[in-house]
Amino acid sequence: MPKLSARQVETIKTEGRYGDGGGLYLVVAESGAKKWVLRYQQAGRRRDMGLGSFPDVPLAAAREKASAARRAAAAGEDPIAKRKAEAARGRRPTFREIAAEVIELEQAKSTNAKVRYQWGLLLGEAYCGSMLDRMVDEITTSDVERVLRPVWHAKPETARKLHRRIRRVFEHARVRLRDGFGITMAENPARWDDLKALGFSTPEKLSRGPQPSLDYAEAPAFLSALRQRRTMAARALELLLLTAVRTDAVRRAEWREFDLGAALWTIPVEHLKDKRTRAEPFRVPLAPVVVDMLRAMKEQRTSATFVFPSPRGDQPLSNMAMLTHLKKMNMVGNGGVRWRDPRDGRPIVPHGFRATFRTWAEDQTHFPRAVIEQAMGHQVGTEVERAYRRTDVLEKRRELMRSWAENTV
Repeated sequence: MPKLSARQVETIKTEGRYGDGGGLYLVVAESGAKKWVLRYQQAGRRRDMGLGSFPDVPLAAAREKASAARRAAAAGEDPIAKRKAEAARGRRPTFREIAAEVIELEQAKSTNAKVRYQWGLLLGEAYCGSMLDRMVDEITTSDVERVLRPVWHAKPETARKLHRRIRRVFEHARVRLRDGFGITMAENPARWDDLKALGFSTPEKLSRGPQPSLDYAEAPAFLSALRQRRTMAARALELLLLTAVRTDAVRRAEWREFDLGAALWTIPVEHLKDKRTRAEPFRVPLAPVVVDMLRAMKEQRTSATFVFPSPRGDQPLSNMAMLTHLKKMNMVGNGGVRWRDPRDGRPIVPHGFRATFRTWAEDQTHFPRAVIEQAMGHQVGTEVERAYRRTDVLEKRRELMRSWAENTV
């Protein structure tokens, strides 16, 4: 039977340990502070478990806590470990918190602005809003289904990427919960076998094929139309067409990369698509007409850093600037399209200029394939061949690019 009364607990002042029965004690310190302690035995070992301070925990509440702990011990559980686990569960992370960690990790692996943006977009409010503030270990396959179902067939490529990223978040969560909270996630809620059981089938693969490109016979007319436009994106498209480099290199071009006196553009490794396997920057010879364009731009530049700055001036052109400009100049009355790929009629895109140049060089010149490939920025030959190669055939490529510019202008 209990030995203490509520009045006694309130009035006791003397330092000591006062038993209430069943291993529950009120411990009074020399200062007068009071706390509750439950003494119990488990596996032959005596343990003391704190149950809180008085008066925050009154006598009745202390007895309830002691009773629950004794029941746990009788069932073979460790009451202290159980309480720690329950406290940890109260602090466990949400999907938003785990997703933020994954986004940061994955964005650090890539310098591609589009890839970095997609990680944040797909794991953010736009697609995963219904799961973001849920405890990550409470989310079920049905919850994932509700996120994926609206885009699964309507936007198959988006669906494919979204599913991979959601699955990645739960894999990250599994380790975080196991190591930080002692919680085991039985299954990944984005597991493909479970989604298939809910009726999901593999989304159709997006088959882009070759990028639609301009017929090289139309390049002079296209360039003439382009030069009538006085925008930064139009000048970027002009440089793109006359150098046959990739769009990202043009978009991120900085004035320090250009030696106009030597008619040379040196693209740093970090701006190249194959930067992981390339040790040296890519040198691009500039035709006279390109040098003239850049000199004129430099005299009127609005950015000390970027050749093609954004309207704000402190950033390069956006990913979509050139494509958007090309779409605008490509539109004619009644929804028609002026510049099309001659093979399938699709509207041309900026990246297709590389195919325009490559086809012209193959059809209309006698330059060796290695020179043409080098002009495209491709690594030529096997790894062994490249180990012995000590030239980037710059002067031969200069002749090729001058010929291309003369044909196009």
